[in-house]
Amino acid sequence: MVMKKIDQNIKISVILPIYNAQDYLKECVDSVMNQTYSNLQVILVNDGSSDNSWKICQELEKIDNRIVAVTQKNRGVSVARNRGMELATGQWIMFVDPDDILNKSIIEKLLCKAHADVDIVSCCCYGFDKKEKTVNYFFKEDMDFKTDKTDLYLQLLNPGYGQPNFPLTAIGVPWGKIYRREFLKKYNLKFDPKLRRMQDNLFNMYAFYYAQDIKYLNDPLYFYRLAHINNYNKKNFEKIRHIFIPVLDARYKAINELGLNNNVRISTEYINETASIFLNITQSIVLSNRANVQQELNDLISKEYIKKLFTEKDKIRNKKIKFKLFLLKKRKYRSYQIITQLLVKLKGYN
Repeated sequence: MVMKKIDQNIKISVILPIYNAQDYLKECVDSVMNQTYSNLQVILVNDGSSDNSWKICQELEKIDNRIVAVTQKNRGVSVARNRGMELATGQWIMFVDPDDILNKSIIEKLLCKAHADVDIVSCCCYGFDKKEKTVNYFFKEDMDFKTDKTDLYLQLLNPGYGQPNFPLTAIGVPWGKIYRREFLKKYNLKFDPKLRRMQDNLFNMYAFYYAQDIKYLNDPLYFYRLAHINNYNKKNFEKIRHIFIPVLDARYKAINELGLNNNVRISTEYINETASIFLNITQSIVLSNRANVQQELNDLISKEYIKKLFTEKDKIRNKKIKFKLFLLKKRKYRSYQIITQLLVKLKGYN
């Protein structure tokens, strides 16, 4: 790839939200500081770490005057990223997770795509662990999203959509991208602190909608560490209801607020995503053995977006999901509970 000459006066603010990342933090920051493009502001936001992360941040700040280190009480990744955006002074903003690694030319290559009308530039990634490195292309080729962004929304709703191989992650991540800072400020785009999961996906749903032009570079320039993403639902079984109901609320609001429900393909993918998350929540409820299981299910089913699952069931592709929804619609909670318990015994919680 022959790269165009870049104006060296363009500053990039790189934001790292940090929580108990002592094992990987220095390697990550080194990969940022050693970029082929050097006009950087690197903002380290320590989110109340209980390990040595804050000490490492302070040491790194002393070594390079491009680094700004701040700390706060533990308030979550969304608050940390938002704090970083408040401190950013660059024309472009990049988010990096502190256990990941950057290709040394990622910033330069993304900037090469950033002409006057572009608000977001994205690349894809490698997923890696101690044993192997696997490329994860989000799409099959370089793409330009200006008038039709349907493919972006479909992948936000279904991570496997449009990907040539099995997806390790998808386009909804905040990293591996640069965002024009004035664009983020114009539309007041921030991460939602109420969301413990998928806050980045919802952030990008709005960002993709408002962006004038989005460039996608089908080049794996970001190294995404896989170890921390495994078995999330199993580890947080008891919390699934509290984690994912706010996600469903936020997704329903976004889909309607942005008018994306008027697109049949997007609406169909939205229904399938909602049904899948809804059933994960109901599984955790019926397996909890709490005394008020029926009331919890009734409260959930009364939500407007869950009623849509029943009225638009023809859009749901998975027959097993359709059957489970039928039982819940008919309030056959005991039958649903027995089936769920049986499936868990046969193959474990999924």
